[in-house]
Amino acid sequence: MTVFRLHVRPGGGLASSAISFAYCLEEQVLGLGWPTYTDVVISTWEEYEMEASKEHDDLSRVRYLKNYVKKDDLIWTRCPEGHYHLAKVASEWEYVTSERAKNADIVNVVRCEILKVPAIDAVPGKVVACFRPTRAIQEIADEQMQQYSRHLWNTLSGTCCYLPDKEVGGSVFPFLGADETEDVIFIYLQTKGWLVVPNSRKADTMSFEFFLIHRETRERAVVQIKTGNTSLNTDEWKDRAERVFLFQSNGLYFGESHPSVECIAPAKIEAFMVGNCDLLPASTLHWMNHAGLRAVSTDDVTQTT
Repeated sequence: MTVFRLHVRPGGGLASSAISFAYCLEEQVLGLGWPTYTDVVISTWEEYEMEASKEHDDLSRVRYLKNYVKKDDLIWTRCPEGHYHLAKVASEWEYVTSERAKNADIVNVVRCEILKVPAIDAVPGKVVACFRPTRAIQEIADEQMQQYSRHLWNTLSGTCCYLPDKEVGGSVFPFLGADETEDVIFIYLQTKGWLVVPNSRKADTMSFEFFLIHRETRERAVVQIKTGNTSLNTDEWKDRAERVFLFQSNGLYFGESHPSVECIAPAKIEAFMVGNCDLLPASTLHWMNHAGLRAVSTDDVTQTT
C-alpha cells in the first residue's frame, strides 16, 4: 500500500475550501476537480479523458489519482482550519456528477473512510512538510511515514486493518518538524557551553538559524540546520569570522573540511537525545519512541564531516 498527501483546494465550483471539505466528510470521498462540461454520461476513464481534454490542457493530477491511488492506500489531508485527517481508500477512481460535487469541485474521487487526527502532536514533521508543495496530490515516499500511518490508522479506527510491521525504527528526524529539530540542536549546543542569543533566533534570519557565544571562551558561532534532502556545503561557510556548526538531519554534507566548520552527525544527536531524555520536550520523546531509539553511549558515536 502507498501513503499520499492531498490538498482540498477547489479552483472551480463555489471555490470554497470549507464547502469542499464538508462535502468530502459527508460523502466520505477525497478527490479533485477538473470537471467536464457536457451532457455525455461519463462511466469510464476513456470517456472522461476524451471529454475533459476538451476543457483542460493538463489532466496530470487526475491521471495520477486514477493510476496510483488504490484500495487500502492511506491519504493524509487537512481541513481549512488546519486539522489533519487520515483516510483509508475504499475504492478506485470514479467520476461523480451531482450538483453538490460540482459546487465542491470534487468530481474525480476515491471513496474513503476519513478519520480526524485528534492532535497535531500525532502528525509527524515529514507529513506536515509534505503539505508545503502546492501540487494537488503526491506520494509520501518514506517507509517510516508509511509504517507510522498504518499504525495510526489502526489506533484511530480501533481495528487491525494493517498488520504490525516486523521492524519498526530508523531515524527520529523524519518525525520531527523543522522547529523541533532546531530545538534539539539548540539544547545540545547549550550543554556544550554555547549560549544562544535569543534575539538572533528569528524566522527572518537569512543565512543561519541562531547566534552563539561560548560561556567560557567568549568565542562566537553561528548555526545552520537543514532537514529533509536539502544538503549543506561546507565550502560556503569557510570564510565566516565566527565558528560554524552545521546540522543536516540526513547527514547530507559535501565540500572540503575546514577547521572553523563543524558538521554534526545525526547519529551523534540521536545518541545525545537518548542519553538526555530529561532535557527534551514530551513531544520529542513521543517521536523517539516511534522511531525505536535505543540507549547508546554518546562516547561510541564519532563525529563525521
